[in-house]
Amino acid sequence: MKILSCVRLDALPRLFAFSLLCTSILCNAGTAFCQTLPRQTLPSQALPLRPLVPRLRTRLPQNSIRVQLSPNLLPAAAALALVESERDEYWLNAKREVYKSTLELVAQRQVELDRGLLGDRILRGNPNRREIALTIDDGPHPVYTPELLQILAQNGIKATFFVVGEQAERYPELIRAESDAGHAIGNHTYDHVSLIKIPPQYIDTEIKACGEVINRITGKSPHLFRPPGGEYNRSVAEATEALGYKLVLYSDDPGDYAEPGTQVIEKRTLDMISNGGIILLHDGSAQTLTILPQLIQRLKARGFQFVSVDQLLKTER
Repeated sequence: MKILSCVRLDALPRLFAFSLLCTSILCNAGTAFCQTLPRQTLPSQALPLRPLVPRLRTRLPQNSIRVQLSPNLLPAAAALALVESERDEYWLNAKREVYKSTLELVAQRQVELDRGLLGDRILRGNPNRREIALTIDDGPHPVYTPELLQILAQNGIKATFFVVGEQAERYPELIRAESDAGHAIGNHTYDHVSLIKIPPQYIDTEIKACGEVINRITGKSPHLFRPPGGEYNRSVAEATEALGYKLVLYSDDPGDYAEPGTQVIEKRTLDMISNGGIILLHDGSAQTLTILPQLIQRLKARGFQFVSVDQLLKTER
């Protein structure tokens, strides 16, 4: 009121018109300046998969088209770049692993069956056959993978390695060593994130990118998939099936990733194991390496035969 008291009332319309004129001039100047800036566009051709040694933080060009894109419509490398450009909101949270216990997986599967959701969710093999499958997640690891391969070779065991695409790109020679030794190579996503914590449109990207890395290294397309932490929902299951994978879970998880102690790993495994069991171990655990030779011998002494997941599936019923 004090300000207005010094302004004649008949001058208000002229002041208002003057303020509108100033606003219009500023807006037009800003628009003209922005139009002088170069406008970037998305690449029209597929890009080669980016190397991750060292890890690059490629960004897609920031333009108005970007917000309308789905990563499933892009080449693998461009899709990964799009994923990374939005990873702060989702990926940091999704990197925090929360492993599902075998009881939780069994309960989830029963709920799915009750709701008529069939599909392939492999928890175990044939309960009437003395066969078990050894699966090893999260590799390859430059120190532990060679030692794992040596232990498996000494004991005549063929395992199934569920590998992370990012790690596979860093150490392709280890993936080739696993494949050349007769072990099966499965898909464990590219970034090792919880697929239920990221936007559904990125699920395909994580699975596809890892599959492409494995295929490029081994010349074979993987057909077995395990979601990190065993975490999955309907969207994950549908994406897995649509991409031609079998979703492989586990029946025996001693929790070796937490390094609980060698005796704990052995006891938990021996206490839980049964016919058709799928054992979950991790690449990168020193305690697993220490106890694995003894654990293999103890399981063989109980009459179990080690087979690959593919062999287990052949006699599943």
